[in-house]
Amino acid sequence: MNKFFDYIFYRVYKQYEKWREDYPYPFAEGVVVVIQCFLLLDIFTMLSSLNFLPRKMEDHRLYVLGSLVILYIVNNRRYKKNYIEIVNDCDKTDDPNRKPKGILIVMLIVVVILFPMVIGYLRNNLGYDI
Repeated sequence: MNKFFDYIFYRVYKQYEKWREDYPYPFAEGVVVVIQCFLLLDIFTMLSSLNFLPRKMEDHRLYVLGSLVILYIVNNRRYKKNYIEIVNDCDKTDDPNRKPKGILIVMLIVVVILFPMVIGYLRNNLGYDI
């Protein structure tokens, strides 16, 4: 799983370099943390839809916020020490599927962020019992 997030980190890092950002590391790390946070929220949303967790996630804000802080600390320690090595390793590999993987990463970001929003909209505004 680390390779997957490392590749996302690498692609975002390279994109910000391409946009001539002076220091692309925080942006790449931020995108990885946001994706991981929304994946966690997606899991919580799925479990509450399947009645394994209570519907009102607002009651569990402190747990979610604590897990987000832990995710940030873990990612910061991991990427702050190794981000140059990760970028160099990914630069060395010549990937013929570079463009399709980039499209899949953008689609992943959109789906991961929209899923809990759509479920919340359906539950709260349209009255669906999902």
